[in-house]
Amino acid sequence: MKNLAKDIFSFISLIAEREKRDYIKKSLFPNWRVSDESFSLPRTGRIPVIVIQGYLMKRESMVEIDNALRDAGFIPILFHLKRLGQDKGIEELAGELRLYLEIFFRNNFNGMRRTIRIPAIGFSMGGVILHYISRAMDGASFIDRVITIASPVNGLKYTLFALPLKNLIRFLRAAYDLWEGSEFIRKLKKKPYPPSCFFVSISSERDWMAPPSACTLPTLPNTRNIIFSEMFHSDLPFSKKIKDTVMDLLLQTETTKEFLRYF
Repeated sequence: MKNLAKDIFSFISLIAEREKRDYIKKSLFPNWRVSDESFSLPRTGRIPVIVIQGYLMKRESMVEIDNALRDAGFIPILFHLKRLGQDKGIEELAGELRLYLEIFFRNNFNGMRRTIRIPAIGFSMGGVILHYISRAMDGASFIDRVITIASPVNGLKYTLFALPLKNLIRFLRAAYDLWEGSEFIRKLKKKPYPPSCFFVSISSERDWMAPPSACTLPTLPNTRNIIFSEMFHSDLPFSKKIKDTVMDLLLQTETTKEFLRYF
């Protein structure tokens, strides 16, 4: 009888835990819900890749990167996010995404979050969020490389314009956080680059919105900077040259055999 009671209690606890996690996801992170395709990851046998778009951009802005990932044998983790940064600052968004990803990994990879580490790709502010998660929030425990495209991790000069109105107009909170003198950017600059994670920054000299000076990473064993010359900011996520570069970075360094053994 003891064993039977123990089994019943364990089953009830399991159901309660699942309901609790579902409640947390629905109540706290309605915008970070992943797509049905992402939920099918454990059955696909493909390597997942986190993909985050830029400031006030819709998910569709990353469609070219998403399709290139699928063609190369990966599967992007897609979020039902209407516009990134429309009502919250970057640190708050990073905190939400960090917690959501932990819940997602625990639910979909049998509690083996720390044995599964995957790549992450971010465009513009999306890459800044990924840097904060990886460098300040132990995100390197499940992210093994961060590839950013035109992501101003060093901050921008002109976003100081958002300071007077950042508490009145919600979408200016994230814009102000990108200012080179903001508390968020100062905090990010102090955070180290975890040796277990590889960081790549891709930028363009013709990109006045996020110039190379705002995106360049320090020279470390686990960092790399790639600078192009002919693309503007909005061109980058749709450029074939950028897509090919990202795929090369993933395929050259990704330990696919380890993932395939797991899946």
